[in-house]
Amino acid sequence: MLSHRIGIMIAHGTKPTSRQKGVVLITGLIFLVMMTLLGVTAMQTTMLEEKMAGNLRDENLAFQAAEAALREGELFLQQITLPVFDGANGLYHHASFPAPDPLSWSEWSTSGRTIATTMPGVASQPRYIIEQLVSVPLSGESVQQSAISLTSTMYRIIARGVGGTESAMVILQSVYRR
Repeated sequence: MLSHRIGIMIAHGTKPTSRQKGVVLITGLIFLVMMTLLGVTAMQTTMLEEKMAGNLRDENLAFQAAEAALREGELFLQQITLPVFDGANGLYHHASFPAPDPLSWSEWSTSGRTIATTMPGVASQPRYIIEQLVSVPLSGESVQQSAISLTSTMYRIIARGVGGTESAMVILQSVYRR
């Protein structure tokens, strides 16, 4: 009989208690929401950094394209004889055919001079225009000091380059003395 009573007491002693109120479930859901917000924020930051890197690449490509056009314009001015600067083919004269404003000029894609080499990765090939400026006395001499008037002509080279898209544009200019 003694063994029978112990069995009953064990059976009554293992009765499950239902004191859980779902705290673990709520804690898990809060943790899951926080991890989701962290993941979304990290993804947005990564996407922004990716766009910034792409824009920087486009700007650098546009700068290199404009620089190439500027150098080619300077090489053009090193010819023995130059054509007439009459407003055609990207050659302008300050008095009779002044150069257009490079920032608001809408004909960059069709006018001006295109560089001879092809640049890969750009939306359109770089272009340049040259404006013949005034003649100035050579360095170190003035007209009063010499019976012969020694002058050189100044030229302004304006170059435009674009990057991988037309929205990334760089305009450079240099003044060349000949």
